Amino acid sequence: MFFKKRYFKFARLSNNKLYLFNVFLNFNNFYFEFLGFFGFYKIYFKYFYFFKKNNFINIFNLKKIFFLKKLTGFVYSYIFNIIKGLTFNYEKILIFRGLGYKVILRSSYLYFYLSYSHPHTYKIPSDIFVRVLNNNNNEISIKSNNKQRLGEICLIFKKLKKIDIYKGKGIFYKNEKITLKIFKKK
Repeated sequence: MFFKKRYFKFARLSNNKLYLFNVFLNFNNFYFEFLGFFGFYKIYFKYFYFFKKNNFINIFNLKKIFFLKKLTGFVYSYIFNIIKGLTFNYEKILIFRGLGYKVILRSSYLYFYLSYSHPHTYKIPSDIFVRVLNNNNNEISIKSNNKQRLGEICLIFKKLKKIDIYKGKGIFYKNEKITLKIFKKK
């Protein structure tokens, strides 16, 4: 009894079950392969174990190593995001505010005109889907089944032009709110 209490404790999130909604899971030598409607995903977890029953999976580890105790929640949320991304795509909308700010999509390249002397070009990766939304070419929709990759790509685009907090120019997310600073008064 002492052995079970000491070495087989589970984290709080390991008690939760993940539902594989239209996603197939295959396990092969610590490689976990997920196949869903929007693609295929393969990850490697060495110290984590999964118990699958019907379409539900439990995540747990044996906690012989201290740092794995903290990683169980991370692995749970990571796999939850994979399952959600393979059934419904993640989407972010970027808005370009400023005089002459626009984006042009040609084949697999994005051209950013951001009041510089030259346009910035960016080659779109194969796992990212980009669409220009309106006729003014100042809104783009970015979709992907990988939440982390989508966030990285959006941050690359946002770093092209820093937000001006006095005039309200720059690259914003659709629901992002900023408070404008007041100019100095003489």
